Amino acid sequence: MIVHIALFRWRSDVSESQIDKVMVNIKNLKSQIKDVIEIMCGKNFSKYSDGFTHAVVVTFKDRKGLDAYRAHPAHRPIAKMVDSMEEKSIGIDFES
Repeated sequence: MIVHIALFRWRSDVSESQIDKVMVNIKNLKSQIKDVIEIMCGKNFSKYSDGFTHAVVVTFKDRKGLDAYRAHPAHRPIAKMVDSMEEKSIGIDFES
């Protein structure tokens, strides 16, 4: 199984409603991209976050699934939206 993790620290001018909307859009990708096993999104509550306020975890059967997710036409506009909103992000991919 492949696990993709993304952590986000948003720009100060980004509203909670914008963040909520993009998180819903990310979660909805599960029904649009067949290679996705699961998508989990949430707001961080750990004091060890270094300012990262939201996380996304997506699982796939294999690396081909991750590649298909990144290249999928439904993913691209959401990724572009996230890029325009984030101050900084971290992405981690690993095999479990």
